[in-house]
Amino acid sequence: MTYLTPLILSFLSTISAQSLTLYTGDNTATATSTASAPDGTYTGLAAYDPTVLTPPTPPSTPVTSYTLTLPANGQAVLDSGLSLSIPQKGNFLGFSVELSIANSLMGSSSTNMKVPFLNYMANIQNRAGVGPVIRVGGNSQEGSSIFVDGLADGAVLDKIKVSEGVTDTPLINYSLELFYLMSNITSLVGADWYFGLSFNESAVDSPTGNVPIAAKWAQDILGEHLLALSVGNEPDLYVDHSKRQPGWGVSNYVSEFDAMTQSILADNNLIDTSAFIGPSTCCQVVGFELDDVLNAGWLTENVDNLAAVSVQHYPTNNCKINGKVIEPQDIFAEFLNHTSAQAQVQPYLGNSQTVLGAQKEFIMLETNSASCGGFAGLSDSFGVALWMTDYALQMAWGNFTTALMHVGGQNVYYNPFTPPPSTESSSKQWTTGSIYYSTLVVAEAFGKTNQSKIVDISPSAEQDANNIYHPMYAVYENDQPTRVVLFNYIDDNTGANDLQTTINVGTATSSVSVRYLRAASVSEQYNITWAGQTLGTSFASDGRLYGEQSTVTIQCTDGNCVIPVYAPSIALVFLTEESLSNSSPAADAKTEYETSVVGTGSATVDKQALQTSNGQGTKGGGTSKGSASSGAALRITSSSMIGVILGLGGVVLSLVL
Repeated sequence: MTYLTPLILSFLSTISAQSLTLYTGDNTATATSTASAPDGTYTGLAAYDPTVLTPPTPPSTPVTSYTLTLPANGQAVLDSGLSLSIPQKGNFLGFSVELSIANSLMGSSSTNMKVPFLNYMANIQNRAGVGPVIRVGGNSQEGSSIFVDGLADGAVLDKIKVSEGVTDTPLINYSLELFYLMSNITSLVGADWYFGLSFNESAVDSPTGNVPIAAKWAQDILGEHLLALSVGNEPDLYVDHSKRQPGWGVSNYVSEFDAMTQSILADNNLIDTSAFIGPSTCCQVVGFELDDVLNAGWLTENVDNLAAVSVQHYPTNNCKINGKVIEPQDIFAEFLNHTSAQAQVQPYLGNSQTVLGAQKEFIMLETNSASCGGFAGLSDSFGVALWMTDYALQMAWGNFTTALMHVGGQNVYYNPFTPPPSTESSSKQWTTGSIYYSTLVVAEAFGKTNQSKIVDISPSAEQDANNIYHPMYAVYENDQPTRVVLFNYIDDNTGANDLQTTINVGTATSSVSVRYLRAASVSEQYNITWAGQTLGTSFASDGRLYGEQSTVTIQCTDGNCVIPVYAPSIALVFLTEESLSNSSPAADAKTEYETSVVGTGSATVDKQALQTSNGQGTKGGGTSKGSASSGAALRITSSSMIGVILGLGGVVLSLVL
């Protein structure tokens, strides 16, 4: 897609007589250091909490060397007693956006989009070859969200009532403008979407009964980029959260799911009838687990109308249940070894086979480090970036097809990215959470072919208990190994716990390429690099990577390549030049979005042009499955200062008319 459209080129030819302000693109802004914890108790917003935890002590007997002989092909993997996953895409790890904060993350209207958000998404598209997967929903979709004809000033949503609790749900009205905003984002960065419907609106006493209208508009506007409509969000917690009366259970959910989906499908309301996902159970509630829903016949009864089966899962919580408070320091070490990722995925392995047997996808619709907002110093640490990458690759090996990290407001610790508080000055910018880097590693580990199969080839803990700190994965394409992902969870910058992994790749290979995810400590919050590039410190990011990209070449001897895996780090090893190319942004990759409006800049897009280009000019002519999506032209408006982006060799033009 070309972004210097004829409209922009024509405009550029007229600006020679205009006043220009040039910016070099330096990523300088107020930063928050994580070198040490503050002397006093932090009382600000959770998303910017500078708390730093104490790293676990390195093992007394480190593992410093390991020899890995890769199975030569898929059959050799099977012969070794392991298994390859289904083909995975580079956008495997995506984002679950809480409905109530969709406007603050994505944009205030369909023609006013958040530039940093576009950059975060473009980073994935440029590496995966496909756009990111985004879910809009969460707790705030349920029972408190109502689709309305329109809102004042063309807003995408309006919060009628806001609560202070992390998981409390505000009352929300959302409008057609939200779907146009999502569609316009797709036109720029290729995003695909899951959208959550208000399941409480299916009840007999529903005040509006307009869920079918919202579902139709979502599909008409988003077309083939609407992956599915989510029916229900954590129904296993409905009784605990007073959304249903005591005694409400699986059979009630199955009945209500059927009633709601059938009301939407009535009168041929949807073009694509395999449009739904569920049940999105989350919390191992006895009698209401995914197995219980499947055993109740939900899957077989609804198979023709399902796009996928979804679950939601967090390994722990910060919910202070019954007065119980978990101290993040006490559980930090639990996230810093391979057994954690294995333990989170293992209960779903049987489910994934059942779902695949029904020829449906299996989705982790919402996850992160801990529910109820995560933990200070843990959820925003480099250690959790290592863990999330391990967890995502483990889910991919377990035949999940997508996993989405939840993004909340500024009162949570686990966000992959957070916009500045609305009360802050315009000189403040976005804050990148550590786990965002996991999406870059996963995108490059799978690349652009959409045919990457992964296998966990981690050394056995039975051979050495310290092997749990060094998980390893291999990726196969066209039945050949193309990439290896090596972890080192140990916190030790002395070099004593660096692991030298010798990979036997065959005598035909003279060298391999390596990119590293690195930080000085597992406790680090912001000074993190992927392939030598960083997204910066707090209040200092516009969603773009800064610094020179570093790809290390390792020479091999007789087919043996020795890969240093620093403590702590992840090493992504590219076994062929083709695999490196297939994981890298192309020379003609989509231009990143820059802005002269520091911190809250917006890209302005011509809504009418987008609607026309995507077949959305009329109510009856929505974008249907199989229709083509064309590029969007940026609209330049007449104003005293234009805060729109023109990507010109890394220079930002602030155009004064």
